[in-house]
Amino acid sequence: MSSKKVLKVMPSRMTLQQMKAKAKGAKKGYDLLKKKADAIKSFLQKILRKILAVKERVGRLTQQAGVLHTKAAYYVGEFNNQVIQSTPNEAAFKVTAVQDNVAGVRIPIFERAGNDVEVVQIVGLSSGGAQVTQCRKAYYAVVKDLVELASLKTQLVVLDDAFKVTNRRVNALDYVVLPRIHNTIKYIQDELDELEREEFSRLKKVKDVLEEKAAETDKALKAAMAKGSASEISSVQRSLGGGADEFADLAADPGSLM
Repeated sequence: MSSKKVLKVMPSRMTLQQMKAKAKGAKKGYDLLKKKADAIKSFLQKILRKILAVKERVGRLTQQAGVLHTKAAYYVGEFNNQVIQSTPNEAAFKVTAVQDNVAGVRIPIFERAGNDVEVVQIVGLSSGGAQVTQCRKAYYAVVKDLVELASLKTQLVVLDDAFKVTNRRVNALDYVVLPRIHNTIKYIQDELDELEREEFSRLKKVKDVLEEKAAETDKALKAAMAKGSASEISSVQRSLGGGADEFADLAADPGSLM
């Protein structure tokens, strides 16, 4: 198994439990980030639809405002200088920015602040005054939609950046972190299984050696009893008494079996 796909850990049961807990936390983080990415993507689609609708409305209102401006200029003549001179010192249209939260992402929203500033009646315009007022209202509506359009586009940029970052984290967890943790868990389990097989083989070898020596001792004891030699019988009994110590020595040093 490639070292790039497995974490460098010591295979043990404690490490295995730690890796399983880490995999559980990574999976939970992946699920949360995936939900966040889906929520941001859904909101982005709504914003795009709103932007298209507002753009169409701005284009239509701008065209209507241009027609009204041309009509007012036809009735009144050049009146831009008079409008500028009658403009109050305070701005007629003020914008403030507030914040909203979408799936943990703070987005700015531009809103109209304050009330309309009353414009001084333009002097010297008789029949064209109504046309100028209509022109002003038309451009006022255009400005409102432009502010809304700017707000939507700013939200789109902020959410798009957040979506890219979140999507990169989701992909990192899905294609790098989680597979590496799962490969590490499998590596530890394989190593532990191999150690268990080695331990079982060693104990089996010890058992076979002890059984073989017990059979030889039993055979020697029977032969000694058949001869009736007391010294040989006591020697065989002493060898039987040392069997437990020999088993302990064999279990502690399996190399002595070779």
